[in-house]
Amino acid sequence: MAIQLESDALPPRAAAIGLLAPALLFTILPVLTGTDGSSGLIAISNARLARAFALQFILSATIGVWLRRLGWRPHRTATHPFVPADLLRGLALWVGLIAAVFCWALICRAAMPGVFAAAVETQVTGLLWLGLGFVAFQRLGIGVAGVLSAGLRLMLHAYQGPLAIVTIVPFAVLFTVSYIQTRRLWPVVVAHAFQDVLSLGLLGWTGEVR
Repeated sequence: MAIQLESDALPPRAAAIGLLAPALLFTILPVLTGTDGSSGLIAISNARLARAFALQFILSATIGVWLRRLGWRPHRTATHPFVPADLLRGLALWVGLIAAVFCWALICRAAMPGVFAAAVETQVTGLLWLGLGFVAFQRLGIGVAGVLSAGLRLMLHAYQGPLAIVTIVPFAVLFTVSYIQTRRLWPVVVAHAFQDVLSLGLLGWTGEVR
């Protein structure tokens, strides 16, 4: 049974624009700049991270402000309020993600050896998304909204090339299923943040980020 939240005043068409515009931008820019992972190496540097943060800030200051003016209030309509237990839920979700990525990688290695080999060679070195997706596509049904939301999340990571298929697919599926069942975004935020901090911390410690 679906968990009810406060109704959202944001028009579905506006929510769809808020989803599609960043997805297309993050898909097209890496191709135009030659950083889409097709060369087999994605180098992460302090400068590249700074550009990524700047781009996200610009999107928040434009599309984010526009959505808010139209009535987007994700803290009331997309998720239940944060509670301390969400930290534990987020860590548990992260553990599940690691297990899911491992199992999916084994499946890719057996079923799609070419894709798996290309993903291994593509070395990544040197959240409201879910809530917005369900506003945009909820009239199509929860299942369809979940699939479309997960697909757009994969588009955002298309610059990683084959690596996105091996690593991002489990993230997109598990995040979406978790949100459908609980309507809580905070555990997803915690799990994603923990993974990002851990990954960047390891890269910085090994000297891969410069």
